Amino acid sequence: MKKLTLTAALLAALALTACGNKPAEAVPSPTPGIDAPATMPEEGMEIDPEFSVDPEEPTRPEPDAELSGLIDSIYAVHPVDVMMLETTAVDLTDADWYPYQTGLDADQAAKVDAAVLSEPGVGSQAYSMVLVRVKDKADTQEIADAMLDGINMRKWVCVAANKARVVTFDDKVLFVMADSELVDVDALVDDAATALDVTFAYDMSKESTEDSDIDLPDELLSAPAVAG
Repeated sequence: MKKLTLTAALLAALALTACGNKPAEAVPSPTPGIDAPATMPEEGMEIDPEFSVDPEEPTRPEPDAELSGLIDSIYAVHPVDVMMLETTAVDLTDADWYPYQTGLDADQAAKVDAAVLSEPGVGSQAYSMVLVRVKDKADTQEIADAMLDGINMRKWVCVAANKARVVTFDDKVLFVMADSELVDVDALVDDAATALDVTFAYDMSKESTEDSDIDLPDELLSAPAVAG
């Protein structure tokens, strides 16, 4: 009989989900901030008996009302057709997860007041929107550059974004990346300016020449592992 820790099982299942395999049974993620649903280990696998789940573990924080409202306004003007699209809070106290979600290091994250993430609930679709509110408007360009440089365009393991764009307005930084066959990043960001009635103070983009469908790397995820 195969023996597998829950951590390895969840990561393996997530990788299979990202590659398009049908999961056995979707269950809520045990880690706040994880974006794609995990699945149960396959039949015949044992869970490490030393693993335990703390019933007092806090629930995922609610997304910032202002930021999530702005994202809703953007989607009202430019709908995004991806599966299980959800806007969630970025936990800026979780040093394992916020670099993966925002590309920021600890010093940069300390300059952020709040952040939200809008992504599909399945990892096989390369689309991500991150909206950040900074504490000091003077830091918006620094945060924008850090996000553009730091967010991994291959974060979905088996698919990749080939276009990313970041803009600033007021005390906000908006980052969008996607596979161009799935979402037109430029059209979405341009429509965001209309939806929010703003003019972008800073606007930068980058493109990747990698194929959107990529081979599974040796490491299952660049995301932090589930504690177990």
